[in-house]
Amino acid sequence: MAKPLDPPARPLPAANHLWTWTPADGAAAPWYRIYHHDRFTSGGAAFKPYGPSGRFDHHTPSFTDPSIDPDGRSVLYLGIDLATCAGEVFGEAGVAALCSKWRAAQVRPLREIVTFDLDEPGAAMAIGALPALASGNENRELTQQWARAIYEDQPAATKIEGIHYRSAYRGDRALALWDCSDDVEVAVDRHNRLLDLPLDHGRGRALMLKALESTGIPLTSIPDADCVACRRASKT
Repeated sequence: MAKPLDPPARPLPAANHLWTWTPADGAAAPWYRIYHHDRFTSGGAAFKPYGPSGRFDHHTPSFTDPSIDPDGRSVLYLGIDLATCAGEVFGEAGVAALCSKWRAAQVRPLREIVTFDLDEPGAAMAIGALPALASGNENRELTQQWARAIYEDQPAATKIEGIHYRSAYRGDRALALWDCSDDVEVAVDRHNRLLDLPLDHGRGRALMLKALESTGIPLTSIPDADCVACRRASKT
């Protein structure tokens, strides 16, 4: 029987397991982001100040009462491809219920961004965690404690600005970036058009349907009034 993931023992021990996202890599193959366009997330490269809610949210409000972070903490989740993003965003619900606000963007870095590499063998155990931290069915309150510990304790010799990990649903590479919104941008195509598309119609919907083929997640369209994310964003 596997040992359960425990809360972090602070401060974290030193561990120099790093993965760097470079402008050259981002230009050659931008990473993907699926997001709900609202007051919490204003664009394809906008970091999310509302939380904690996601696996590696490092926000300071209570787990039971997420809100705009008073300390200005914000997070951006990315996947190596659209299918990875779809699994991370819609896997728990089991359906991609798309209102008019859901979009997909491709994002690239403007400078080198160093992350803690939980995909590297032994990296999780080096800080007292387990590989389940990245991809296991762990309580989000617990994984968020680990995110705050890595962000605050900075176990590596170089400043860490996020986590590189394997996604829970497809086992492919994903990123959670922290507080570096000025250092990423939405990529453009060869006609200099932003690679940021609505997912409920047109080319974006076609790309989403193709990405979902390998996930087992069905796609459905819903009115904005029935969208949980829309309702959450409308609250004051």
